[in-house]
Amino acid sequence: MPETTIPRLESVRTVTPRERVPAIIWLIAGGIFAMVTSEFMAAGLLPSIADGVGVSIGAAALLISGFAAGQVVGPWLLGMPLSRFGPRVVLAGLLVAFAAAQAIGVISPWTVMLSMRVVSGALMSAYFAIALGTATRLVPGAAQPRATATIFAGVTIGTALGLPLATFAGQAVTWQWAFHIDTIAVLAAAAAIIIFVPSIVGTPTLPVRQMLRPLANRRLWLTLATAGLSIGGTLLGFAFFPTILERVTGVEPTLVPWLLALYGAASVLGNWAVGRLTSRGPARVLAIGLIVLAAGLLAFWAAPTSLPVVILAMIAIGVSGVSLNSAHAARTIAAAGQHPAIMSMLPTVVTGGILLGTSLGSVVVDSGLGLLAPLWIGALFVLAALLTLIPDALDKRGATVLDQAASPAPTPCPIA
Repeated sequence: MPETTIPRLESVRTVTPRERVPAIIWLIAGGIFAMVTSEFMAAGLLPSIADGVGVSIGAAALLISGFAAGQVVGPWLLGMPLSRFGPRVVLAGLLVAFAAAQAIGVISPWTVMLSMRVVSGALMSAYFAIALGTATRLVPGAAQPRATATIFAGVTIGTALGLPLATFAGQAVTWQWAFHIDTIAVLAAAAAIIIFVPSIVGTPTLPVRQMLRPLANRRLWLTLATAGLSIGGTLLGFAFFPTILERVTGVEPTLVPWLLALYGAASVLGNWAVGRLTSRGPARVLAIGLIVLAAGLLAFWAAPTSLPVVILAMIAIGVSGVSLNSAHAARTIAAAGQHPAIMSMLPTVVTGGILLGTSLGSVVVDSGLGLLAPLWIGALFVLAALLTLIPDALDKRGATVLDQAASPAPTPCPIA
């Protein structure tokens, strides 16, 4: 790829770990925030949706797993083919398509609504894969973990604000209007990207065999297993937080959004901390985070009627759950590089874990295991993720290589 220097676009130069991430990275993350808000709205509005559509809580939760199902295939069906084009137009176009799919789904019968959630998930994950690849190109070098943490901040803040705001909206307006408001936010993000994001050339097209070659890396699959299991375990429990708080803990419905906001604030804090600590060693950050996450899920399950324990558990889960995403990304890039196939594989595996977790949660909640079962099952997922770090711990040399590789050498970013 030829090296191009554009003096006017100062924000694309290599930054040091202490410098701020360029504002355009935050702008791109805004699109993820708007779509992730929709993803987690279903969790915040499960009782209202179930009553309104006439299905069970477990069936309504299929809106979450359906979204995740779309996310599994989105990076490959849409993200990789579209990566050859400039990301500004592609990212904005994906947002507009997402808004259309959501608007259609909300006003349609249940089967169409569920189908549109699958389409929305595919569009969101394609956007995410292209956004992640764009961030790694714009901010190479030691500051890259902070840039990927910024992209993942869209997920974290979407979880932090989206779920409680959705719960507030569900109490103030109908659940349909809660989704309509998010659709407006998605369109606003699309307009902002068209106006402010610079024109960046796409990645060159490669033969399929060469494109898939990085996937033969065994260490890559170990890192992806860590990501899929930990995120799946987190979302398995998280999807049922509002319902558990109301029906088991006994929290007043008006207080549930505030508790979810506290969880979200912990997630934002965790994302900030992980983004800065990851450059010192993603495997170590993940080991500590996963222990905290498992402890939080198990504490919530063991004492669901004790509000102080529940609050501490939610803070622990928030700090260590989706907040670990930037460490997963750094470890994955360290293992296999920044190839488009890798940028597509990470969201695919993560959302595959979400799909497995939420689908399993829907089944167990409607079974004899009860509403609390997703918490301990999620903890088992997280403990399995912790086991995937053992090879790194045993192979100190391999772990050191990974940690050193987490700060790749600067690469030029072509600007059209």
